[in-house]
Amino acid sequence: MASASTLTTVAFIYKRLYSDKQVADIAMRDHVWWARVQKEGGFTGDSFLYPIRYGNPQGISSTFATAQTNAKSSKGVQMRAYRKSQFGVITLDGEAIAASKGNKGAFMDLVTMETDRIIEELGDTLAFNFWRSKDQLLGRGASAVGNVITLAEPSDARNFKVGMVVSSDNTSTGASPNTGTTFVTAVDEDGGTVTFDDVTDITSFAATDYFFREGSTGQVGMEGLEDNIPLTAPVAGSDSFREVDRGVDPRRLAGSRLDDTSLTAEVALMRLAVKISNVGRSHAVDEAYVNPTHFFNMAQRLNAKVEYNDGGGTANVGFQYIQLHTAAGSMRVYADPDAPMNRGRCSRQGSLYVKHLDGLPHIIDDDGNMSLRQTTSDGVETRAVARCNLIVPDPSAQGVCSLPTS
Repeated sequence: MASASTLTTVAFIYKRLYSDKQVADIAMRDHVWWARVQKEGGFTGDSFLYPIRYGNPQGISSTFATAQTNAKSSKGVQMRAYRKSQFGVITLDGEAIAASKGNKGAFMDLVTMETDRIIEELGDTLAFNFWRSKDQLLGRGASAVGNVITLAEPSDARNFKVGMVVSSDNTSTGASPNTGTTFVTAVDEDGGTVTFDDVTDITSFAATDYFFREGSTGQVGMEGLEDNIPLTAPVAGSDSFREVDRGVDPRRLAGSRLDDTSLTAEVALMRLAVKISNVGRSHAVDEAYVNPTHFFNMAQRLNAKVEYNDGGGTANVGFQYIQLHTAAGSMRVYADPDAPMNRGRCSRQGSLYVKHLDGLPHIIDDDGNMSLRQTTSDGVETRAVARCNLIVPDPSAQGVCSLPTS
């Protein structure tokens, strides 16, 4: 019996029609507070020193002699911040570069696409680190079935990306990571799971390990909000942050805090705002940030009108906010995808900034070359870097609260 001509048997006669639409960028998300926070260059020298005054002179008494005897000067400290580096590298095959040139060769120019994307990925990492501590912890495992890890906090799955090389440690600081690494092959944000290539590549791997991007352990990252304004108050005599014992006056040197997960996000933020205002009349906050899930729940509970403002920087689309009215004044609450589910933060706009050296981030071109020719293969290498740290010259205008994760 003769066989019919089908799409499969005569496929060789058909042309292939390819999309001429721009390739969608589905890898990136908004970084709300990171986009809004002030960036300041000039981070030269070996470190950056900034003063914080936290007390007035104390020569006060109902009698002159006693006031004179008890005269004390203003109280202040000088914090020393060091630059923290974050690198990004791409390597491009020479033939692949040549084959992508021109409209017919590929959907996008390979060099432009990969260079832009490594800059975006660096920015993504910086926004993540801005919210967290120098530990740069991605998440912790709760259980494992083969190479599939269920995370203790399901929302942390969003911190992992396919292709990311990770290491693990049995402590949250990553001070003594296990030998070996593996890489991410799949991420299920709905299920709160991460699939690794082969967990046996990590010596002494345990399902309850803490996970880090390789090369980011040892507390080498940006000293973010979790370091500057921690949920646990510093204790006098045992704290040393940027060469300062903040325990002598935690609210003025390390911000205010409220640890009560029984409260809804809006109540916690409002109470925290009042607590911050009690530090002094100039410390009223005007903005707050929470995870989008908390933001949505707040909007539903409050039947709130969601408004928009400009996005900051060069953004031309505004960020959503809810206006909360507290005993300490009004503040705008923003939804920030980088915010951990278990944290909410209040701040006064302009009371913190990111100090950096050169662009944030930028392509390394110290020798005038944007790319380097590889010596052992036909290709080029492009390097990007961000050298920066978070500076909080007025910690008393900051606050952190714990929030429920479900």
